[in-house]
Amino acid sequence: MSIEVAPFPVCAPHQVQCPVRGDPPAPVPQPFHAVFKSSTHAYLFPVTEACTPPGPITVHVFDGSSGRKVSMSLERSDTIGKLQKMFLQERPDLKGSLNLACNGKPVLEHQTLAELRVKEDATFVTFQKCIGG
Repeated sequence: MSIEVAPFPVCAPHQVQCPVRGDPPAPVPQPFHAVFKSSTHAYLFPVTEACTPPGPITVHVFDGSSGRKVSMSLERSDTIGKLQKMFLQERPDLKGSLNLACNGKPVLEHQTLAELRVKEDATFVTFQKCIGG
């Protein structure tokens, strides 16, 4: 049995061809949601947990300065701003300096409980920002 080996072709530098340059092929149109038609940026959030049942949930706000805990019933679509307003009805003396944190992170007024993945009986903690240096 014999094996024949073909010699590797050696090309002169003038024989090397480059790929064709120019415009790329036309893109294939992809379907999109109508909401994104006029937007320039979008964020996708992966869903890792099963859907939660609709309905109100009970959350707590703990005021560290007085040691008082206030319980409230909110929908998952409610914002932190609504939570703050409800808490300020109970504790109007904190008006103007009410900041909330959940799981050690500050939360913003426009965030919803669903975005934060707040579960039943979650506790928010009040804190004060130190201004100055």
